Amino acid sequence: MGPGVGAAKIEARVVKTTRKGAGERELLLLGLLRQQEMHGYQLSEFLDAHLGLFFDLKKATAYNLLGKMEALGWVRSREEQEGNRPTRHVFAITAEGETLFQALLRNALAEYRPAVFPGNVPLLFLNALPPEERSRLLKRREEALEVHLEVLEDHPDHVGHPLLQHKREVLRAEKEWLLGLIADCRDS
Repeated sequence: MGPGVGAAKIEARVVKTTRKGAGERELLLLGLLRQQEMHGYQLSEFLDAHLGLFFDLKKATAYNLLGKMEALGWVRSREEQEGNRPTRHVFAITAEGETLFQALLRNALAEYRPAVFPGNVPLLFLNALPPEERSRLLKRREEALEVHLEVLEDHPDHVGHPLLQHKREVLRAEKEWLLGLIADCRDS
């Protein structure tokens, strides 16, 4: 089978699978499970502790996705009990899940999706406020952004990882843009 045929099969699988609802969140969970088996709470704690600055995936959503992914055959679970603790479901990626992970990863890396910034709506109505109030409020926003940037600068995990570098560069660019906007408000 030539390289074009394999790529076409992978692309067809991704298209079919994304119609079923698989996307970035599934890619994230599959990617973590291919590194090691984890129970739901452990997975959720790992996300909060190590990836919370980059992804917003609530525990309930993660558990729900794991259940759906198990029903689709992308992950499997087994029960595990330690001492008197309640029984836990430990999840692992299946061969079908690995195939899907690889296809989703390739598709997602090649795809460009414009960033959507939740804080942009107020900027649409910036001129509804007096210039000095705009400047003061934007300065507060810049201070909050600076705190977030400092947290990223001090983040011990994935120091040289492209994900961390990307987030830092986006925040630095946003800060520079925001400082220019604050200066424009002062000048008007």
